[in-house]
Amino acid sequence: MTGTNGLGRRQYGSRRGLWLCTWGAVALAWPLVLLGAGLAQAEALRVGISESYPPLAFSQDGVPSGAEADLAKAVGELLGDEIVLVAMKFPDLVPSLEAGKVDVVMSGLSITEERSKKVRFAEPYLRVGQMAVIRADDLGRSVHPDEIGAEGSRVGVKKGTTGEGWAKENLPKATVVGFDTVEEGTQGLKDEKVDYFVHDAPTVWRLTGRSNTRDNELAGIYRPLTKEFLAWAVPADDEALAAKLNGALKTLRKDGQLQAILDRWIPVTKVALPSDAPQPTAAPATAP
Repeated sequence: MTGTNGLGRRQYGSRRGLWLCTWGAVALAWPLVLLGAGLAQAEALRVGISESYPPLAFSQDGVPSGAEADLAKAVGELLGDEIVLVAMKFPDLVPSLEAGKVDVVMSGLSITEERSKKVRFAEPYLRVGQMAVIRADDLGRSVHPDEIGAEGSRVGVKKGTTGEGWAKENLPKATVVGFDTVEEGTQGLKDEKVDYFVHDAPTVWRLTGRSNTRDNELAGIYRPLTKEFLAWAVPADDEALAAKLNGALKTLRKDGQLQAILDRWIPVTKVALPSDAPQPTAAPATAP
């Protein structure tokens, strides 16, 4: 049995040990050992996720996987909520949150001033930044990291990301080439359609740092071009849910789960933000 509660969230007359994932009208459910049997009307938290950002969020054997999927499960356990992962394209995440189609976005979303005008961010949980990828063969040639903004330089980015915004704003002499996916962008790099591909650090770490996912044709330049913070987003007026997420995040930090999950998916040096980290941009003035 399904229904909605006063907050507009769906309720499921099922065990709290069920974790649901929806793709459009198709729903796939499988049991998880989370809280065991619970009340008949468990509140469901609809989590927007884009499966195009490994190792934070991606599809593995048809199942949403990565750090964000694991964090969503952990948050659901702490809050006592069913977790419904709603997969969608990255550009649709914020609009779907604004339209009430999901309750929270957990998909490696960077805090930006523009996004903060539309949504309310919880406390950040990871500090990252944009990094550049080049062809491995170019490491010993004339291509140098400092030349990324040189006249005639071709810089690939994924459309709709902070990497695209940074490149367009900071590389006026370069030609910025947008790609729909990271895979298309890195293939464009290999095919010499671009000289660099710029994306978030977790993607660069996955492509060039992890032995089991490393692409030997590519080389990462581990020099952050920006400083960004990743956080979960809720509707601008849902201060209560943001507070709940912040409470869950505090617990995950304290008991080591946050670091353990990040270490599992990003086994390189990174900074899991402590509770006294810089606070995200404030929510819109219209929010209570």
